[in-house]
Amino acid sequence: MRFKKCALFSTMVFAATVSAAAPERIGQHGRWLTDGQGRVVLLRGGNLLLPGESQAGSAPNARTPQRLAEHGFNGVRLALFFNRLMPRPGVIDKAYLDSIAQAVADYRAAGVYVLLDFHQDEYGPAVGVRGFPEWATFSGGHEPKKLPFPAGYFSDAAIQTAFDNFWVNHPVPGTDKGVQDFYLQALATVAARFRDEPAVFGIDVMNEPFPGSRCNQPDPAKAHCPELEQQLLAPFYQRAGKAIAAVAPNIIVFVEPFMLQGALGIPIATPAPGAPLRGLSYHQYGTLAEIRQRGNANALANAERTQSAILNTEWGFTNDPAEWNAQAKEFDDLLIPWLAWARGPFESLIDPALPAAGNDNREAILRALARPYPRATAGTPQRLSFDGASGTLRYSYTVVAPDGRDRATRLTEIVMPKVQFPSGYTVKVEAKQARVISQPNASVLQLEADLNAREITVIAQRKGKLAELPPVAPSADPYAFLHQQSRSKPADNKGPLSTRSLLGDLLGDPRAHAILQREIPELIHSPQIGMGSQMTLRALQAFAPDLLTDATLDRIDRALAPTRQ
Repeated sequence: MRFKKCALFSTMVFAATVSAAAPERIGQHGRWLTDGQGRVVLLRGGNLLLPGESQAGSAPNARTPQRLAEHGFNGVRLALFFNRLMPRPGVIDKAYLDSIAQAVADYRAAGVYVLLDFHQDEYGPAVGVRGFPEWATFSGGHEPKKLPFPAGYFSDAAIQTAFDNFWVNHPVPGTDKGVQDFYLQALATVAARFRDEPAVFGIDVMNEPFPGSRCNQPDPAKAHCPELEQQLLAPFYQRAGKAIAAVAPNIIVFVEPFMLQGALGIPIATPAPGAPLRGLSYHQYGTLAEIRQRGNANALANAERTQSAILNTEWGFTNDPAEWNAQAKEFDDLLIPWLAWARGPFESLIDPALPAAGNDNREAILRALARPYPRATAGTPQRLSFDGASGTLRYSYTVVAPDGRDRATRLTEIVMPKVQFPSGYTVKVEAKQARVISQPNASVLQLEADLNAREITVIAQRKGKLAELPPVAPSADPYAFLHQQSRSKPADNKGPLSTRSLLGDLLGDPRAHAILQREIPELIHSPQIGMGSQMTLRALQAFAPDLLTDATLDRIDRALAPTRQ
Protein backbone atom coordinates (compact mmCIF):
# COMPACT_ATOMS: atom_id res chain seq x y z
CA MET A 1 0.00 0.00 0.00
CA ARG A 2 1.44 3.35 -1.09
CA PHE A 3 0.69 6.79 0.28
CA LYS A 4 -1.45 9.28 -1.55
CA LYS A 5 -0.37 12.90 -1.08
CA CYS A 6 2.22 11.73 1.50
CA ALA A 7 -0.39 10.71 4.06
CA LEU A 8 -2.22 7.70 5.42
CA PHE A 9 -5.16 8.30 7.72
CA SER A 10 -6.11 5.58 10.17
CA THR A 11 -9.73 4.52 10.69
CA MET A 12 -9.73 1.36 12.77
CA VAL A 13 -10.00 0.97 16.54
CA PHE A 14 -6.73 1.02 18.49
CA ALA A 15 -5.25 -2.41 19.28
CA ALA A 16 -5.61 -3.40 22.92
CA THR A 17 -1.94 -3.97 23.74
CA VAL A 18 1.51 -3.45 22.33
CA SER A 19 2.48 -6.66 20.56
CA ALA A 20 5.33 -8.45 22.33
CA ALA A 21 7.99 -10.13 20.27
CA ALA A 22 10.41 -12.62 21.79
CA PRO A 23 13.58 -10.68 22.56
CA GLU A 24 16.53 -11.28 20.27
CA ARG A 25 20.06 -10.57 21.38
CA ILE A 26 20.89 -6.89 21.75
CA GLY A 27 24.37 -5.80 20.74
CA GLN A 28 26.18 -2.49 20.69
CA HIS A 29 27.73 -0.21 18.10
CA GLY A 30 29.24 3.02 19.39
CA ARG A 31 26.68 4.95 21.43
CA TRP A 32 23.79 2.80 20.16
CA LEU A 33 22.18 -0.44 21.24
CA THR A 34 21.45 -2.60 18.19
CA ASP A 35 19.52 -5.78 17.43
CA GLY A 36 20.46 -8.77 15.29
CA GLN A 37 19.34 -6.97 12.14
CA GLY A 38 21.56 -4.02 12.91
CA ARG A 39 18.60 -1.81 13.83
CA VAL A 40 19.02 0.79 16.58
CA VAL A 41 17.09 -0.20 19.70
CA LEU A 42 15.67 2.33 22.15
CA LEU A 43 14.69 0.98 25.55
CA ARG A 44 11.93 2.40 27.72
CA GLY A 45 10.98 1.00 31.10
CA GLY A 46 11.80 1.13 34.77
CA ASN A 47 13.67 -0.22 37.77
CA LEU A 48 12.17 -3.23 39.53
CA LEU A 49 13.01 -5.67 42.28
CA LEU A 50 12.42 -9.39 42.48
CA PRO A 51 9.04 -10.52 43.81
CA GLY A 52 9.15 -10.34 47.60
CA GLU A 53 11.78 -7.59 47.71
CA SER A 54 9.51 -4.60 47.14
CA GLN A 55 7.09 -2.84 49.45
CA ALA A 56 4.40 -5.01 50.99
CA GLY A 57 1.35 -5.12 48.73
CA SER A 58 3.20 -3.67 45.74
CA ALA A 59 5.67 -6.40 44.89
CA PRO A 60 6.19 -7.43 41.25
CA ASN A 61 3.97 -10.40 40.47
CA ALA A 62 2.95 -12.63 37.59
CA ARG A 63 1.14 -9.70 35.94
CA THR A 64 4.06 -7.26 36.04
CA PRO A 65 5.94 -8.28 32.85
CA GLN A 66 2.77 -8.34 30.77
CA ARG A 67 1.59 -5.04 32.24
CA LEU A 68 4.88 -3.49 31.18
CA ALA A 69 4.43 -4.77 27.63
CA GLU A 70 0.81 -3.62 27.49
CA HIS A 71 1.91 -0.05 28.19
CA GLY A 72 4.64 -0.26 25.55
CA PHE A 73 7.66 -0.65 27.83
CA ASN A 74 10.38 -2.97 26.57
CA GLY A 75 13.05 -2.91 29.28
CA VAL A 76 13.67 -3.27 33.01
CA ARG A 77 16.66 -2.81 35.27
CA LEU A 78 16.39 -5.69 37.72
CA ALA A 79 18.17 -5.04 41.02
CA LEU A 80 20.33 -7.81 42.52
CA PHE A 81 22.10 -7.66 45.85
CA PHE A 82 25.57 -8.99 46.61
CA ASN A 83 24.62 -9.98 50.15
CA ARG A 84 21.77 -12.14 48.82
CA LEU A 85 23.84 -13.66 46.05
CA MET A 86 26.91 -14.50 48.17
CA PRO A 87 25.85 -14.73 51.84
CA ARG A 88 29.25 -16.20 52.77
CA PRO A 89 32.63 -15.66 51.09
CA GLY A 90 32.68 -17.56 47.80
CA VAL A 91 29.34 -19.31 48.43
CA ILE A 92 26.59 -18.62 45.89
CA ASP A 93 22.96 -18.88 47.00
CA LYS A 94 21.61 -21.04 44.17
CA ALA A 95 18.01 -20.47 45.21
CA TYR A 96 18.49 -16.71 44.85
CA LEU A 97 20.11 -17.20 41.45
CA ASP A 98 17.16 -19.38 40.43
CA SER A 99 14.73 -16.65 41.50
CA ILE A 100 16.55 -14.20 39.25
CA ALA A 101 16.34 -16.69 36.39
CA GLN A 102 12.60 -17.14 36.91
CA ALA A 103 12.04 -13.38 36.81
CA VAL A 104 14.12 -13.11 33.62
CA ALA A 105 12.08 -15.89 32.02
CA ASP A 106 8.86 -14.05 32.83
CA TYR A 107 10.17 -10.84 31.28
CA ARG A 108 11.39 -12.72 28.23
CA ALA A 109 7.92 -14.22 27.73
CA ALA A 110 6.47 -10.70 27.69
CA GLY A 111 9.07 -9.43 25.21
CA VAL A 112 10.86 -7.28 27.80
CA TYR A 113 14.66 -6.92 27.95
CA VAL A 114 16.52 -7.14 31.26
CA LEU A 115 19.57 -5.29 32.57
CA LEU A 116 20.89 -7.09 35.66
CA ASP A 117 21.92 -4.43 38.16
CA PHE A 118 24.37 -5.14 41.00
CA HIS A 119 22.75 -2.65 43.34
CA GLN A 120 23.96 -0.94 46.49
CA ASP A 121 22.73 2.01 48.54
CA GLU A 122 25.22 3.39 51.09
CA TYR A 123 27.29 0.22 50.69
CA GLY A 124 25.24 -2.32 52.67
CA PRO A 125 23.02 -2.99 55.69
CA ALA A 126 25.93 -3.29 58.14
CA VAL A 127 26.69 0.43 57.72
CA GLY A 128 24.06 1.86 55.37
CA VAL A 129 21.05 0.50 53.53
CA ARG A 130 21.54 -2.46 51.19
CA GLY A 131 23.98 -4.20 48.89
CA PHE A 132 27.17 -5.63 50.37
CA PRO A 133 27.16 -8.46 52.95
CA GLU A 134 28.47 -7.88 56.44
CA TRP A 135 31.47 -10.16 55.83
CA ALA A 136 32.54 -7.81 52.99
CA THR A 137 32.10 -4.62 55.05
CA PHE A 138 35.25 -3.18 56.62
CA SER A 139 34.33 0.10 58.28
CA GLY A 140 37.51 0.67 60.27
CA GLY A 141 35.73 0.46 63.60
CA HIS A 142 33.49 3.48 62.89
CA GLU A 143 30.03 3.22 64.37
CA PRO A 144 27.37 3.67 61.64
CA LYS A 145 25.31 6.83 62.07
CA LYS A 146 22.31 5.60 60.08
CA LEU A 147 21.44 9.05 58.77
CA PRO A 148 18.48 9.67 56.48
CA PHE A 149 19.41 8.48 52.98
CA PRO A 150 21.51 9.70 51.16
CA ALA A 151 23.24 11.85 53.81
CA GLY A 152 25.28 8.87 55.01
CA TYR A 153 27.44 9.04 51.89
CA PHE A 154 28.60 12.50 52.86
CA SER A 155 28.69 12.36 56.66
CA ASP A 156 29.20 8.78 57.82
CA ALA A 157 32.78 7.60 58.20
CA ALA A 158 31.60 3.98 58.43
CA ILE A 159 30.15 4.10 54.90
CA GLN A 160 33.08 6.04 53.49
CA THR A 161 35.66 3.69 55.02
CA ALA A 162 33.79 0.64 53.75
CA PHE A 163 34.12 2.02 50.22
CA ASP A 164 37.79 2.87 50.80
CA ASN A 165 38.43 -0.75 51.72
CA PHE A 166 36.51 -2.07 48.73
CA TRP A 167 38.67 -0.03 46.36
CA VAL A 168 41.90 -1.39 47.90
CA ASN A 169 40.55 -4.96 47.84
CA HIS A 170 40.69 -5.40 51.62
CA PRO A 171 41.54 -9.02 52.55
CA VAL A 172 38.63 -11.14 53.74
CA PRO A 173 39.65 -13.01 56.92
CA GLY A 174 39.89 -16.77 56.57
CA THR A 175 40.37 -16.59 52.78
CA ASP A 176 43.16 -15.80 50.35
CA LYS A 177 41.06 -13.20 48.51
CA GLY A 178 39.96 -9.61 48.95
CA VAL A 179 36.44 -8.24 48.95
CA GLN A 180 36.76 -7.00 45.36
CA ASP A 181 37.87 -10.45 44.24
CA PHE A 182 34.71 -12.00 45.62
CA TYR A 183 32.59 -9.28 44.03
CA LEU A 184 34.12 -10.10 40.64
CA GLN A 185 33.39 -13.78 41.28
CA ALA A 186 29.74 -12.89 41.84
CA LEU A 187 29.65 -10.86 38.61
CA ALA A 188 31.13 -13.76 36.65
CA THR A 189 28.73 -16.26 38.21
CA VAL A 190 25.70 -14.24 37.16
CA ALA A 191 27.15 -13.62 33.69
CA ALA A 192 27.79 -17.34 33.19
CA ARG A 193 24.24 -18.21 34.23
CA PHE A 194 22.72 -15.85 31.65
CA ARG A 195 25.25 -15.99 28.81
CA ASP A 196 22.77 -17.79 26.53
CA GLU A 197 19.73 -15.77 27.62
CA PRO A 198 18.84 -13.26 24.85
CA ALA A 199 16.57 -11.25 27.14
CA VAL A 200 19.53 -10.33 29.37
CA PHE A 201 21.31 -7.72 27.29
CA GLY A 202 23.66 -6.38 29.96
CA ILE A 203 25.04 -6.33 33.47
CA ASP A 204 25.35 -3.07 35.41
CA VAL A 205 28.57 -3.63 37.36
CA MET A 206 27.74 -1.42 40.36
CA ASN A 207 24.97 1.00 41.12
CA GLU A 208 26.27 4.49 41.96
CA PRO A 209 29.87 3.72 42.99
CA PHE A 210 31.14 6.10 45.64
CA PRO A 211 34.76 7.29 46.05
CA GLY A 212 34.79 6.81 49.83
CA SER A 213 36.51 9.26 52.15
CA ARG A 214 37.74 11.46 49.30
CA CYS A 215 35.80 13.66 46.90
CA ASN A 216 32.59 12.95 48.77
CA GLN A 217 30.74 16.25 49.30
CA PRO A 218 27.61 17.30 47.33
CA ASP A 219 29.37 20.40 46.06
CA PRO A 220 30.60 20.70 42.45
CA ALA A 221 33.83 22.32 43.65
CA LYS A 222 34.56 19.30 45.87
CA ALA A 223 33.12 16.42 43.83
CA HIS A 224 35.13 16.69 40.62
CA CYS A 225 37.88 14.10 40.95
CA PRO A 226 39.08 12.74 37.59
CA GLU A 227 42.17 11.31 39.29
CA LEU A 228 39.98 8.98 41.35
CA GLU A 229 38.16 7.82 38.25
CA GLN A 230 41.53 6.59 37.00
CA GLN A 231 42.82 5.35 40.34
CA LEU A 232 39.67 3.58 41.56
CA LEU A 233 37.19 3.00 38.74
CA ALA A 234 39.58 2.21 35.88
CA PRO A 235 41.28 -0.88 37.38
CA PHE A 236 38.02 -2.19 38.84
CA TYR A 237 36.10 -1.75 35.57
CA GLN A 238 38.92 -3.38 33.61
CA ARG A 239 38.80 -6.42 35.88
CA ALA A 240 35.00 -6.53 35.89
CA GLY A 241 34.75 -6.31 32.11
CA LYS A 242 37.27 -9.08 31.61
CA ALA A 243 35.57 -11.32 34.18
CA ILE A 244 32.19 -10.96 32.48
CA ALA A 245 33.45 -11.14 28.89
CA ALA A 246 35.44 -14.30 29.65
CA VAL A 247 32.27 -16.26 30.41
CA ALA A 248 29.59 -14.28 28.54
CA PRO A 249 31.07 -12.44 25.53
CA ASN A 250 27.62 -11.46 24.21
CA ILE A 251 26.55 -9.58 27.34
CA ILE A 252 27.12 -5.81 27.36
CA VAL A 253 29.12 -4.61 30.38
CA PHE A 254 27.67 -1.37 31.74
CA VAL A 255 29.64 0.86 34.09
CA GLU A 256 28.58 3.98 35.98
CA PRO A 257 30.17 7.30 36.93
CA PHE A 258 30.64 8.20 40.57
CA MET A 259 27.20 8.96 42.02
CA LEU A 260 27.65 12.73 42.40
CA GLN A 261 28.68 13.43 38.81
CA GLY A 262 25.28 13.22 37.17
CA ALA A 263 23.48 14.88 40.08
CA LEU A 264 25.82 17.88 40.09
CA GLY A 265 26.40 18.13 36.35
CA ILE A 266 30.18 17.95 36.66
CA PRO A 267 32.40 16.44 33.92
CA ILE A 268 32.28 12.68 33.45
CA ALA A 269 35.41 10.73 32.52
CA THR A 270 34.16 7.25 33.38
CA PRO A 271 36.67 4.64 32.17
CA ALA A 272 35.34 1.95 29.84
CA PRO A 273 35.25 -1.66 31.05
CA GLY A 274 37.63 -4.29 29.83
CA ALA A 275 35.11 -5.83 27.44
CA PRO A 276 34.39 -5.51 23.71
CA LEU A 277 30.69 -4.84 24.36
CA ARG A 278 30.47 -1.82 26.61
CA GLY A 279 27.87 0.56 27.91
CA LEU A 280 27.59 3.67 30.07
CA SER A 281 24.82 3.48 32.67
CA TYR A 282 24.23 6.88 34.25
CA HIS A 283 21.65 8.60 36.46
CA GLN A 284 20.07 12.01 36.18
CA TYR A 285 17.89 13.56 38.86
CA GLY A 286 17.04 17.09 39.87
CA THR A 287 14.52 19.84 39.37
CA LEU A 288 16.87 22.31 37.65
CA ALA A 289 16.86 21.80 33.90
CA GLU A 290 20.27 23.43 33.46
CA ILE A 291 21.99 20.86 35.69
CA ARG A 292 20.06 17.94 34.18
CA GLN A 293 20.89 18.97 30.66
CA ARG A 294 24.55 19.45 31.51
CA GLY A 295 24.63 15.99 33.07
CA ASN A 296 23.00 14.42 30.01
CA ALA A 297 25.44 16.15 27.67
CA ASN A 298 28.42 15.07 29.79
CA ALA A 299 27.25 11.46 29.78
CA LEU A 300 26.65 11.43 26.03
CA ALA A 301 30.09 12.93 25.37
CA ASN A 302 31.69 10.25 27.53
CA ALA A 303 29.76 7.48 25.77
CA GLU A 304 30.85 8.76 22.39
CA ARG A 305 34.46 9.15 23.51
CA THR A 306 34.65 5.61 24.91
CA GLN A 307 32.44 4.14 22.16
CA SER A 308 29.95 2.87 24.73
CA ALA A 309 26.20 2.46 24.40
CA ILE A 310 24.51 5.14 26.49
CA LEU A 311 21.59 4.20 28.75
CA ASN A 312 20.05 6.27 31.50
CA THR A 313 19.17 3.80 34.24
CA GLU A 314 17.72 6.13 36.88
CA TRP A 315 15.76 9.36 36.56
CA GLY A 316 12.57 10.88 37.88
CA PHE A 317 11.96 10.11 41.56
CA THR A 318 9.25 12.73 41.76
CA ASN A 319 5.49 12.94 42.04
CA ASP A 320 5.36 16.04 39.86
CA PRO A 321 4.05 15.06 36.40
CA ALA A 322 5.49 18.28 34.92
CA GLU A 323 8.98 17.20 35.99
CA TRP A 324 8.50 13.75 34.46
CA ASN A 325 7.42 15.30 31.18
CA ALA A 326 10.28 17.80 31.14
CA GLN A 327 12.92 15.16 31.76
CA ALA A 328 11.40 12.74 29.24
CA LYS A 329 11.59 15.47 26.60
CA GLU A 330 15.26 16.04 27.42
CA PHE A 331 16.00 12.37 26.74
CA ASP A 332 13.99 12.50 23.50
CA ASP A 333 16.05 15.49 22.39
CA LEU A 334 19.28 13.48 22.73
CA LEU A 335 17.78 10.11 21.67
CA ILE A 336 18.88 8.55 24.96
CA PRO A 337 17.16 5.31 26.02
CA TRP A 338 16.04 5.14 29.64
CA LEU A 339 14.82 3.06 32.57
CA ALA A 340 13.05 5.29 35.09
CA TRP A 341 13.07 5.28 38.90
CA ALA A 342 9.63 6.07 40.34
CA ARG A 343 8.97 7.57 43.78
CA GLY A 344 7.19 4.36 44.74
CA PRO A 345 7.53 0.89 43.19
CA PHE A 346 7.50 1.04 39.40
CA GLU A 347 5.05 -1.87 39.24
CA SER A 348 2.40 0.22 41.00
CA LEU A 349 2.54 2.73 38.12
CA ILE A 350 1.57 0.11 35.57
CA ASP A 351 -0.88 -1.97 37.62
CA PRO A 352 -3.88 -0.10 39.09
CA ALA A 353 -4.73 -3.19 41.17
CA LEU A 354 -1.68 -2.50 43.34
CA PRO A 355 -1.49 0.19 46.04
CA ALA A 356 0.04 3.44 44.81
CA ALA A 357 2.65 3.10 47.59
CA GLY A 358 4.20 6.54 47.10
CA ASN A 359 3.28 7.14 43.45
CA ASP A 360 0.63 9.68 44.39
CA ASN A 361 -0.04 10.89 40.85
CA ARG A 362 0.43 7.63 39.04
CA GLU A 363 -2.09 8.20 36.25
CA ALA A 364 -0.34 11.41 35.23
CA ILE A 365 3.10 9.86 35.73
CA LEU A 366 2.21 6.87 33.58
CA ARG A 367 1.00 9.22 30.88
CA ALA A 368 4.34 11.04 31.03
CA LEU A 369 6.31 7.78 30.81
CA ALA A 370 4.26 5.79 28.30
CA ARG A 371 5.26 7.93 25.34
CA PRO A 372 5.56 6.84 21.70
CA TYR A 373 9.10 5.88 20.72
CA PRO A 374 10.98 3.93 18.03
CA ARG A 375 11.83 0.61 19.63
CA ALA A 376 13.71 -0.52 16.51
CA THR A 377 14.98 1.76 13.73
CA ALA A 378 16.16 0.43 10.38
CA GLY A 379 18.85 3.10 10.13
CA THR A 380 20.10 5.79 12.48
CA PRO A 381 17.80 7.99 14.61
CA GLN A 382 18.06 11.73 13.97
CA ARG A 383 15.27 13.59 15.78
CA LEU A 384 12.48 12.57 18.14
CA SER A 385 9.78 14.73 19.70
CA PHE A 386 6.41 14.18 21.28
CA ASP A 387 3.89 16.83 22.36
CA GLY A 388 1.73 15.17 24.98
CA ALA A 389 -0.86 17.95 24.96
CA SER A 390 -1.67 17.64 21.25
CA GLY A 391 -0.61 14.01 20.91
CA THR A 392 1.83 14.73 18.09
CA LEU A 393 4.80 12.46 17.46
CA ARG A 394 7.50 13.49 15.00
CA TYR A 395 10.39 11.12 14.27
CA SER A 396 13.18 11.32 11.69
CA TYR A 397 15.84 8.77 10.83
CA THR A 398 18.28 8.02 8.05
CA VAL A 399 18.24 4.65 6.30
CA VAL A 400 21.94 3.96 6.94
CA ALA A 401 22.64 2.11 10.17
CA PRO A 402 25.41 3.12 12.61
CA ASP A 403 27.65 0.38 11.17
CA GLY A 404 27.33 1.90 7.70
CA ARG A 405 25.09 -0.74 6.18
CA ASP A 406 22.00 0.33 4.26
CA ARG A 407 18.80 -0.77 6.04
CA ALA A 408 16.36 0.72 3.54
CA THR A 409 14.45 -2.55 3.08
CA ARG A 410 14.23 -3.34 6.80
CA LEU A 411 11.45 -2.64 9.23
CA THR A 412 11.20 0.31 11.62
CA GLU A 413 8.89 -0.17 14.62
CA ILE A 414 7.39 2.69 16.65
CA VAL A 415 5.50 1.94 19.85
CA MET A 416 2.19 3.83 20.10
CA PRO A 417 0.92 3.33 23.69
CA LYS A 418 -2.81 3.18 24.22
CA VAL A 419 -2.57 5.60 27.14
CA GLN A 420 -1.56 8.28 24.63
CA PHE A 421 -3.74 7.16 21.71
CA PRO A 422 -6.92 5.63 23.20
CA SER A 423 -8.96 6.41 20.07
CA GLY A 424 -6.18 5.79 17.59
CA TYR A 425 -4.03 8.08 15.48
CA THR A 426 -3.39 9.34 11.98
CA VAL A 427 -0.05 8.95 10.21
CA LYS A 428 1.79 11.00 7.62
CA VAL A 429 5.18 10.21 6.07
CA GLU A 430 6.91 13.13 4.44
CA ALA A 431 8.09 12.94 0.81
CA LYS A 432 6.84 9.37 0.29
CA GLN A 433 10.08 8.01 1.75
CA ALA A 434 8.41 5.02 3.42
CA ARG A 435 5.17 3.09 3.56
CA VAL A 436 3.15 1.99 6.56
CA ILE A 437 2.74 -1.78 6.63
CA SER A 438 1.03 -2.13 10.02
CA GLN A 439 -2.73 -2.12 10.50
CA PRO A 440 -4.41 1.25 11.12
CA ASN A 441 -4.14 2.30 14.75
CA ALA A 442 -1.82 -0.59 15.52
CA SER A 443 -0.07 -0.59 18.90
CA VAL A 444 3.22 -0.79 16.98
CA LEU A 445 3.48 1.44 13.92
CA GLN A 446 5.58 -0.34 11.28
CA LEU A 447 7.35 1.48 8.48
CA GLU A 448 9.30 0.11 5.52
CA ALA A 449 11.64 2.50 3.77
CA ASP A 450 11.48 2.91 0.00
CA LEU A 451 14.60 1.78 -1.82
CA ASN A 452 15.46 5.36 -2.81
CA ALA A 453 14.89 6.78 0.67
CA ARG A 454 17.59 8.78 2.45
CA GLU A 455 15.97 10.39 5.49
CA ILE A 456 12.48 9.50 6.64
CA THR A 457 10.21 11.68 8.76
CA VAL A 458 6.99 10.28 10.15
CA ILE A 459 4.32 12.33 11.93
CA ALA A 460 1.59 10.66 13.97
CA GLN A 461 -1.34 12.59 15.45
CA ARG A 462 -3.71 11.54 18.24
CA LYS A 463 -7.39 11.19 17.39
CA GLY A 464 -9.69 12.82 19.88
CA LYS A 465 -8.73 14.07 23.33
CA LEU A 466 -7.40 12.47 26.48
CA ALA A 467 -9.55 12.27 29.58
CA GLU A 468 -8.95 14.84 32.30
CA LEU A 469 -6.67 13.72 35.11
CA PRO A 470 -7.37 14.17 38.83
CA PRO A 471 -5.65 17.08 40.62
CA VAL A 472 -2.02 16.60 41.61
CA ALA A 473 -1.83 14.87 44.99
CA PRO A 474 0.57 15.77 47.83
CA SER A 475 3.90 14.00 48.10
CA ALA A 476 4.24 10.95 50.33
CA ASP A 477 7.24 9.72 52.29
CA PRO A 478 10.07 10.20 49.75
CA TYR A 479 12.15 7.23 50.88
CA ALA A 480 9.48 4.70 51.85
CA PHE A 481 11.12 2.20 49.50
CA LEU A 482 14.19 2.13 51.76
CA HIS A 483 12.75 2.24 55.24
CA GLN A 484 11.78 -1.41 55.43
CA GLN A 485 15.36 -2.42 54.62
CA SER A 486 17.30 0.01 56.76
CA ARG A 487 17.52 1.35 60.25
CA SER A 488 17.54 4.94 59.03
CA LYS A 489 14.81 7.19 60.37
CA PRO A 490 12.00 7.84 57.89
CA ALA A 491 11.36 11.41 56.85
CA ASP A 492 8.45 13.06 58.62
CA ASN A 493 5.97 13.76 55.83
CA LYS A 494 2.71 13.85 57.76
CA GLY A 495 1.80 17.01 55.90
CA PRO A 496 2.29 17.48 52.15
CA LEU A 497 4.91 20.22 52.49
CA SER A 498 7.31 21.07 55.30
CA THR A 499 11.02 21.38 55.87
CA ARG A 500 11.00 17.56 56.07
CA SER A 501 9.86 17.36 52.45
CA LEU A 502 12.37 16.82 49.67
CA LEU A 503 13.82 20.07 48.43
CA GLY A 504 12.78 19.02 44.93
CA ASP A 505 9.15 18.76 46.03
CA LEU A 506 9.32 22.21 47.63
CA LEU A 507 10.82 23.72 44.51
CA GLY A 508 8.12 22.11 42.38
CA ASP A 509 5.33 23.86 44.30
CA PRO A 510 4.95 27.53 43.24
CA ARG A 511 4.02 28.82 46.68
CA ALA A 512 6.71 26.83 48.49
CA HIS A 513 9.25 27.86 45.86
CA ALA A 514 8.44 31.52 46.50
CA ILE A 515 8.91 31.01 50.26
CA LEU A 516 12.33 29.41 49.76
CA GLN A 517 13.29 32.11 47.28
CA ARG A 518 12.53 34.68 49.95
CA GLU A 519 14.15 32.88 52.88
CA ILE A 520 17.20 31.09 51.38
CA PRO A 521 17.93 32.52 47.91
CA GLU A 522 21.63 31.61 48.21
CA LEU A 523 20.75 27.90 48.41
CA ILE A 524 18.11 28.02 45.69
CA HIS A 525 20.65 29.38 43.22
CA SER A 526 23.58 27.26 44.40
CA PRO A 527 25.20 24.72 42.06
CA GLN A 528 24.80 22.22 44.93
CA ILE A 529 21.07 22.19 44.30
CA GLY A 530 21.43 19.21 41.95
CA MET A 531 22.07 16.81 44.81
CA GLY A 532 20.02 18.77 47.31
CA SER A 533 16.80 18.16 45.40
CA GLN A 534 16.90 14.54 46.56
CA MET A 535 17.33 15.44 50.22
CA THR A 536 14.95 16.95 52.75
CA LEU A 537 15.51 20.57 53.68
CA ARG A 538 16.17 19.47 57.27
CA ALA A 539 18.81 16.97 56.12
CA LEU A 540 20.54 19.70 54.12
CA GLN A 541 21.13 21.65 57.31
CA ALA A 542 24.26 19.59 57.96
CA PHE A 543 25.78 20.86 54.70
CA ALA A 544 24.64 24.48 54.90
CA PRO A 545 24.41 25.24 58.65
CA ASP A 546 24.97 28.96 58.20
CA LEU A 547 22.05 29.24 55.79
CA LEU A 548 19.72 26.66 57.32
CA THR A 549 19.72 27.65 60.95
CA ASP A 550 17.08 26.27 63.29
CA ALA A 551 15.41 29.68 63.32
CA THR A 552 15.32 29.80 59.50
CA LEU A 553 13.89 26.30 59.22
CA ASP A 554 11.23 27.04 61.81
CA ARG A 555 10.30 30.23 59.98
CA ILE A 556 9.99 28.30 56.70
CA ASP A 557 7.80 25.68 58.40
CA ARG A 558 5.46 28.37 59.70
CA ALA A 559 5.23 29.92 56.26
CA LEU A 560 4.54 26.53 54.66
CA ALA A 561 1.88 25.58 57.21
CA PRO A 562 -1.09 27.03 55.26
CA THR A 563 -0.25 24.68 52.36
CA ARG A 564 -0.78 21.64 54.63
CA GLN A 565 -4.55 21.65 54.93
